[in-house]
Amino acid sequence: MEAKIKLTKTMLNKSIIDANKSVQQFLTEELLCKYDELDAGDKMPVPSVYEDDTPTTVTFYKAKGRGDKRISIKNLRKFAAEGDTVKLRTEVAMVEDCIYEVRVIVYKEDDDQQGETVAA
Repeated sequence: MEAKIKLTKTMLNKSIIDANKSVQQFLTEELLCKYDELDAGDKMPVPSVYEDDTPTTVTFYKAKGRGDKRISIKNLRKFAAEGDTVKLRTEVAMVEDCIYEVRVIVYKEDDDQQGETVAA
């Protein structure tokens, strides 16, 4: 199971991404946690790596106040641009004696063999 997020300018500029259904399902099925188990303001950071093995952190959290379900990916702006798609998948990777649980893959939608292409 993979989570898939199409990035917007706001997501990249504010580093705030609403957790869509695939992200919520990924958290539940792959990481065995549910957003409903988190209180507003709670965060669940997960050690992760980008495709080139650069370490990062994917944080699943509920916003303070209304408790909106969100996700944050550290340093995403260095790897992605508006219109790109991010995929999260579980993959245990060892980089320099550290273990990471999630692989973050950034790509253009039209590069996705399974996805629909984006009109130019």
